[in-house]
Amino acid sequence: MKKFILFIAVFWLSLNVQAHGFDYSVVTFTEQDNNTWSLQIKSSLDAFRKEVKMHFSDTPYTTPEEFNQQVLAHLNKTLQVTVKGNVISLGKGTVYLGHETSVLFTEVKIPANTAAVKVVNGAVKDIYRHTTKLFVAPNGVPKSSYILNQSNHFTAECKVQ
Repeated sequence: MKKFILFIAVFWLSLNVQAHGFDYSVVTFTEQDNNTWSLQIKSSLDAFRKEVKMHFSDTPYTTPEEFNQQVLAHLNKTLQVTVKGNVISLGKGTVYLGHETSVLFTEVKIPANTAAVKVVNGAVKDIYRHTTKLFVAPNGVPKSSYILNQSNHFTAECKVQ
C-alpha cells in the first residue's frame, strides 16, 4: 500500500514538470581570464526554432548550418551585454543542437575595473510567458542569479566585482 501511495504521489508531482520547455531558458555569464567572459544560453530547440521562424520568415533555413547562422544572428542582435552605456560584442558563437540546444560565446571582452553590467535577453521576448534564469559568476566573487521575464523587460543589472 505504501508503494502504491508513493507511486501515485510521484506520478501526480511529475505532471507539473516541463523538462526543456520552450518557455524557459538559462543564461550563464562566467568570467574567464584577462577580462574575458563566456556567455552560454541553454533552451529547448523548439524555442530557438520559434524565434528563428518569427525573425527569419523571409529567408527560411534549409540546412542545420543555416539554422545555426540564423540563431547566432538573432542572438547577436537581441541579447545585449552593456557596460556604462556601451554594448559589448558577443563575438563568435557556437551552436550545439540537441533537444536542449545551447549557444556559447567564449570571447566576450569586458573592460577592466567594470563593477556592473546590464544584461538584456531580448532573444526570447516574443515567447509567451518566457522566463530566463541568469547566472553571473565573476572570479573570486560568489555566483549570483537573476530572473528575467516580461515584468522586468528581460533585463538585469549585475555586479561583476
